[in-house]
Amino acid sequence: MRFLRLCIVLILIASPAWGRTIKVHVFYWNDKIEAQVAMRAGLEQEFEKHNASSSELKIELVPYVAGDGREGILNQINQLEEAFPKKPDAMIIQPPDLATASKALQEANAAKIPVFSFDQYILLGNLTSYITSDNYQAGWDNGIYIASLIPKEQEIKIVLVEYLRVSAVINRVDGFFDALRSKGRKFTVLKRYEAITPDSGKVAAQEILRDFPQKKSVDVIFTVNDGAGITIADTLWSKGRKEVLHATVDGDPKAIENIRRKRLTVIDSSQYCAEIGRETARQVINHFEEKAVNARVLIPTYPVTIKSLSGFNGWLGTPTVSIHASDFRMPSSETPSLNSKERERLPAIKIGIAPYCPYLCEKGPKRWTGYLNDILTSVAKENDIKIQIVSLTDTELPKALMAKTVDYIILPSYLVRYEPNFQAVGPKLGISFTGALFTPGVRIRVVDQDSLTDMRIAFARLGQETELKLNPAEFKKSTKIEGHDVADRMIKTIIERRVDLALGDYNVLRYTLLRRQHLNLELQPTSLTGFNSLSLVIVPENKYPLELQDLLNTWMEKARSNGQLEQILRKYNLLDWKYYR
Repeated sequence: MRFLRLCIVLILIASPAWGRTIKVHVFYWNDKIEAQVAMRAGLEQEFEKHNASSSELKIELVPYVAGDGREGILNQINQLEEAFPKKPDAMIIQPPDLATASKALQEANAAKIPVFSFDQYILLGNLTSYITSDNYQAGWDNGIYIASLIPKEQEIKIVLVEYLRVSAVINRVDGFFDALRSKGRKFTVLKRYEAITPDSGKVAAQEILRDFPQKKSVDVIFTVNDGAGITIADTLWSKGRKEVLHATVDGDPKAIENIRRKRLTVIDSSQYCAEIGRETARQVINHFEEKAVNARVLIPTYPVTIKSLSGFNGWLGTPTVSIHASDFRMPSSETPSLNSKERERLPAIKIGIAPYCPYLCEKGPKRWTGYLNDILTSVAKENDIKIQIVSLTDTELPKALMAKTVDYIILPSYLVRYEPNFQAVGPKLGISFTGALFTPGVRIRVVDQDSLTDMRIAFARLGQETELKLNPAEFKKSTKIEGHDVADRMIKTIIERRVDLALGDYNVLRYTLLRRQHLNLELQPTSLTGFNSLSLVIVPENKYPLELQDLLNTWMEKARSNGQLEQILRKYNLLDWKYYR
């Protein structure tokens, strides 16, 4: 009998997966935005389905809901902090912005807790899997359809309702404007508003009516989601503004009904919301069953129009392919084929970049380091072409491209995102966002402008961020720092306690901080001034004989797989943006 008991114990030890229960803590963003409610439903249903069919592995969910606005952001930070002492086996996070869960992600990485992110990307850490909609395609579909509805010779007057603190929205906006440019359309962005929930949509709708009271003063309103979009469309319709075309994203049944009844909304690129949740659950299950896990999954979207209504099977459905959806697909680019002699005769490709380390660092007259320089140098060597770096300020870069003194420019996408003459091409070449630098031990959570109240602040654009908009009272207590040595000067102001907080480009501050080894300072990522990818930008009319974007795409794919990109980035204390690309 003793021998039999010993055998049973040994079998249990040798089979750790037998009959075990995994506790997964799930951090939802919102329970008011219907698309997100559907995502949660899909995720929980998939886990229920698994638990009903598996006797070896049970998964118990511990749910949290953050909520709206700044309170929701602070709630999720607190919820993540509270979860760690409970030692979850895994964490699933739907963050309300790109920076909220960054610290928790890094702590989870250190504790070897797998983290799965859905709907939104998280900065500065390693995700086990990231699942989201193909948001760029959603925006692209909207742009292509809108272009088809407005006469070709007409400049399109656009009002944009955005929320540039989450990756999904940024991709939708980029896709929308890139699609208009691909059709050669001229457009002007009349004004931009921030709204993503029904309540903020009400405010935005009233502001739009106040700012543009005349009929035909606006051609298109593009809302980045239905949370705000439905409210805006319904408000404008009720006020008699039936001439406006409304394009949106999500696929909420109310918006679909507006399309059916021809009430302002003409296209809604729908997410398969439940499928995002289901796919997230599948990746978690695969991880614990030691099956293959996809690091990044894009769920297709479906462009719902009056013509394609019949092919849409709703938020709870699974992705389908339709002839209408395929009409909108992005064209694939062809890799250039030039022989070695033709390449040798090509003039050097001139690329304009602003000189901020670690993006581009000046080593001497026309001598450069920096990770962008290292990438471009490697691309040139591998493809037997010549590349010349041209150092310019951010404001000079677009002008130089238009004047054809450079062939390409690399800069944060916000600087040209809303301009009809420029187009971002090729892979993302990095990400830029605001960093908050302060003395450790001080409990600071920079989530919005209100977080800065009563603080003494040093701030700088550093060539990578949008202008920080402080109210007059806060400006009196603040110091704006300009010049190429801003990071050193900002660090000095903190060390000398002349300010409470310094705000600037996170990558520049981190690079400088680690080189100076000021270990007594803390740097925190924020979404305070939005989030931007670094983009290779062209003017389509200025056609260069060889398309650098294709060479870069090929190089990036190979460099990620063989570790070359990681090696370059490590020299500059940077992490790959591999999940957001």
